[in-house]
Amino acid sequence: MKVLVSVLLAAGCLLVLPGTSMAVVYTVDSTLDEPDANPGTGGCLTAGGKCTLRAAIQESNASTLVVDEIHFDGTFNGQLADTVTLTNGLLPAITNPVGVNAGSSCTTQAGQGGPCAGLEAAGLSYGLSVDDTNTVEIAGLAITGATTGIRVVNSSQTFVSHGNWLGLKLNGSNGSGANTGIWLDPDSNGATIGGIETADRNVFANSAAEGLDIEGADNTKVRGNYFGVKADGVTKAANGRDIELTDTAAFAATGNEIGDTIAGAAAPCDSVCNLISGATTAGINLQGDGGNEKPATGPTTIRGNFFGLNAAGTAAVANEQYGVYVGEASDVTIGGPTGGDVNYIAGGGAGIYLTNGEGLKVLNNLIGSGPVATNLTSPSQTGIFLLCLENDNPALLFGNTIKMEGGVGIEARFGGAELIFNSILSAEIGILTEVAPGPAGANLIEDNTIEESSANGIRIEDEGNLVFGNSIVKSGAAGVRLQAPAAFLHADKNKIGGNTTDRENSISESGGDAIEIDNTGEEEASQNEVARNRGNKNAGLFIDLIGATTNGGIQPPAFATSIQSSASGTGAQAGATVRVFRKKAAEAGELESFLGEAVADGSGNWQVAYPGQIPVGTIVAATQTSTAGGTSELAFAKAEPDPAKKGGEKKEPDVIVDPACAFTAGKCRWPETIITGAPKAKTHATTVKFRFNSDMPGAKFECRLDRQKFKPCKSPKTYKGLKSGKHVFKVRAFKGKSVDPTPAKRKFKILK
Repeated sequence: MKVLVSVLLAAGCLLVLPGTSMAVVYTVDSTLDEPDANPGTGGCLTAGGKCTLRAAIQESNASTLVVDEIHFDGTFNGQLADTVTLTNGLLPAITNPVGVNAGSSCTTQAGQGGPCAGLEAAGLSYGLSVDDTNTVEIAGLAITGATTGIRVVNSSQTFVSHGNWLGLKLNGSNGSGANTGIWLDPDSNGATIGGIETADRNVFANSAAEGLDIEGADNTKVRGNYFGVKADGVTKAANGRDIELTDTAAFAATGNEIGDTIAGAAAPCDSVCNLISGATTAGINLQGDGGNEKPATGPTTIRGNFFGLNAAGTAAVANEQYGVYVGEASDVTIGGPTGGDVNYIAGGGAGIYLTNGEGLKVLNNLIGSGPVATNLTSPSQTGIFLLCLENDNPALLFGNTIKMEGGVGIEARFGGAELIFNSILSAEIGILTEVAPGPAGANLIEDNTIEESSANGIRIEDEGNLVFGNSIVKSGAAGVRLQAPAAFLHADKNKIGGNTTDRENSISESGGDAIEIDNTGEEEASQNEVARNRGNKNAGLFIDLIGATTNGGIQPPAFATSIQSSASGTGAQAGATVRVFRKKAAEAGELESFLGEAVADGSGNWQVAYPGQIPVGTIVAATQTSTAGGTSELAFAKAEPDPAKKGGEKKEPDVIVDPACAFTAGKCRWPETIITGAPKAKTHATTVKFRFNSDMPGAKFECRLDRQKFKPCKSPKTYKGLKSGKHVFKVRAFKGKSVDPTPAKRKFKILK
């Protein structure tokens, strides 16, 4: 009996202390703004007998245990009349875990699915506030009028917002007075903004400052939202900045993710894709405004988003200045290694803009278009702008496609960039480098495809750049131009073309020279090396030196002999490297292939032996590169027959297959590698096969895909399960100690 009485007494205590028991569901049934009549009783009743949003928050704050829930009854169905208008000042800040869910699957008066209830907080500093509490969810509200729609402050962690409209009323009209849609303050970590379902989508519109402001918070996931447009995904409703993500003086912003890898079709922008459009400044700003805001420390990942587009990806809703303003933010990755990581960036002055941020990676994005239409608005000035004056870690731009209508595809100032496998179309200048290199050194410009630039494919106005393996087609002027922008700045110590076949630049159909070096205006002599390059149908010279001191005033070498198996001559500088090329046509702007090179002796004499005989009458061309590093224009000759052998036919000496031996025609060579079968340049297949051979019987092979190491292989070589995107296959033959120094190469792209 005593035990039974004790149990009943305990049960009675629970009944009279609802705030200390299990979670309570409060159901809002009124749009009025009346307070709770008896806060802390758990009843959520105003003096008028209603449960209002204000009363529900008061009661939830008084609860002391697990997460409560605030729901809205069935009378709230997405019409403008279903708006709670605050008439009694600010709502109480939410200080206990709670889920506020008005429902986010109503057919609103705007005609789109969305929130079931509205909250009008005209003239107030915020609509809802989460203060020093974790595990708060807010969903299904159209919040307008307040300076900040929702603020999450004082280290309130694991906040969730989904299915809300910030800055839009339920009838689709614009709210007024907002500066910021949602603000996460320092240390409010682990927030989720949006989700992967349509009903999870937040719409951020009409905020004068930021749609979403993440300030010193970590590990935020921003997915599936619309910024800068209305809920239709088409109509512009501009924010000043759609998203601002920064450190503060005391808190770093790390591990934040905007978007995610898109699975399946890229359009329309749904699931994890954020639509980031219509901003009056930047779609994303990682720099901040100074003061307490500092550039984001990172890592920050931005992938799988639409910038400056409508939700269907078929038309532009441009961000006026920048797609992504990186500024001085560090450790930022825009895009990623797979096709699903691509960001589509259209319009604005610049697609991506960096000013001294460390370790930027821009991978496999499409700038100047969308996933559906091919002729959307391009950035008006620059596809990607890099200023690296104070950087120690170079920026990496890999695999991006940049479609322009004038302007500059990629502009790199102060060096420190690796520009690899990018495709640039219809810019005025495809790639522009300017000003002397900073701490990270000069730029590597390798394996890019640059087409139809109205001026130059590549223009270099600074020092030390390495330009290897690029394809430059149909430039309006010179394909590659090196120039001094001012008397105190120099285009010097650059290297155009490498020493192997895969590092030769292919420059064709230029409206001017293939390679043009203009020293006019420089106070000092430049020394730029032009190594192995090829191309045809260039309107000017293949190499054109302008200015008396360009490359130290070096002159072409002179041919003394030119026969089928070799060439020799005089007139080179002592120790200069003489390179000889084969031509297919007489046009001055054409070089077909590299034949060989040698070093001139102390008197300037030189002799180059070819790996095999060339036909009689073949035009050959030669340059010399001085020990100071400057290359001359080309000298020309025709191949005459090899002289007849005296004393009748003699047995040719055995071929010595060893790269260490002296290179003499007929006595020393390496095996050549030939690819005889390969996939198409563009394919949907994820399994590809390559066949290859060598001109040397008994040769063996080593293969390499992308940046892997060379490994022994046999023909045919098959790769399975490859990811979408660009790939490069290389194979080289070897026999004994001799390895083909110019591996055969084939580029291909796997489409999604």
